[in-house]
Amino acid sequence: MPIFGQLIYAMDFSKLIKAILLNIRNGMRIQEALETSKNISNNLVMLSLIESSINNILIGQSWIEPFERSGFSSPMTTEMLKIGMQTDLAEMMEKLLEYMDIDIDNIMKKIMKALPQIVYIVVGVMLIFVTAVVLVPMIQIYMGTWMFSAYL
Repeated sequence: MPIFGQLIYAMDFSKLIKAILLNIRNGMRIQEALETSKNISNNLVMLSLIESSINNILIGQSWIEPFERSGFSSPMTTEMLKIGMQTDLAEMMEKLLEYMDIDIDNIMKKIMKALPQIVYIVVGVMLIFVTAVVLVPMIQIYMGTWMFSAYL
């Protein structure tokens, strides 16, 4: 998950922000927007963060705090949401989505850069496995030391 975890979280968070933005543009309050937007994600970590956000709203704290405390979100995204809460949230969420699209593209580029190395490692391990499992017994049979070694 170190490679794909950031990507999965960024994509889920982006979907969540898009859903919240749509609900806010249609006149919902942030609590109602979070309630309806939580059905977007199937990720249990994201769902628990959304539930914590809703609970924070109910007790009068910041809904952004659970995302900030989790350590999954970048500091830039949480700061943009905090600034949006003080100014125009819908406009800041639009800018946040633009930033997150760029961030997701950067993560994808990193993965695509590391993917050939991972494939090479997997192929190398498979070759070593085939050599050890198939060729070594064949060579032992050919040399005559495998099957009849118990009788010597």
